[in-house]
Amino acid sequence: MENRQEDLSVQADQKFARQLKEIISQYLTDDLTEDHLQAFIDHRNPFDATEYPDLGFAEKVLGVNKVISSNQAASAWWQGPEKGIWPGMEVLENLVKIRYSKATLRKAAKENKNKKADWRLIYIDGLSLYEQYKRKSRLFRKFVTWWLEFKHDKWGKFKPIAGYYLINFRGQFGKMKYEDQEQEISRLGSKYKSCQEAVFIEAILTISLINKEKIAGNWGHRGGLVYDGEQVIVGYNGETGIGIHSVNISKAEPDMRIVVEREWDF
Repeated sequence: MENRQEDLSVQADQKFARQLKEIISQYLTDDLTEDHLQAFIDHRNPFDATEYPDLGFAEKVLGVNKVISSNQAASAWWQGPEKGIWPGMEVLENLVKIRYSKATLRKAAKENKNKKADWRLIYIDGLSLYEQYKRKSRLFRKFVTWWLEFKHDKWGKFKPIAGYYLINFRGQFGKMKYEDQEQEISRLGSKYKSCQEAVFIEAILTISLINKEKIAGNWGHRGGLVYDGEQVIVGYNGETGIGIHSVNISKAEPDMRIVVEREWDF
């Protein structure tokens, strides 16, 4: 009996050691923060929905110029009878949750301050590429319309989930093959990924419509979409508008970069 108890004790110690190692690993990659650990110590749920920050907090931490609200986004994309938005949008803005912890927003703001990133919190309405083109075709390149063909419907009609997205608009990892860029993203931590194409285009067009600022003017973003062995590149948001191109997936050019998106905490 004593030997069995000792074995169970050893197994428990080993399990705890593995869990502790994982906690440290996630803390070092910022998947777990000091706020999460303190909540655990206080016997509170570290991921309690009450941690949702409001829009005022986000604007204070990141800066007003780094936040675009659902109301602002609606005014850019929807032309309603009043104030350029559809009825009820003011009420909706109070209901839309920012699905990032306060700690996540603080970390993003710190990286911005240290000139390591260009994190912005943008409301995405979840428009497909086709819907974006239908509403704002003048902002797309007129002679680059291959992606509007019927055979591309599967990804052209894909609709992202609507909500606030935290996106680092500093294009990174140029001059790399996509598989190498993916490895660089994995080093950032499990909460980071390449921004989905429709999300990226809606975001940079929203910024352009509201702030008159051009992002990705002379470079393209690789979101990971591969079609017929070719990788879709989006961006090149210059004078002639947004470009959507396809290139060999193994190609590595300085202007083929990655825009990183932070996954939701809640």
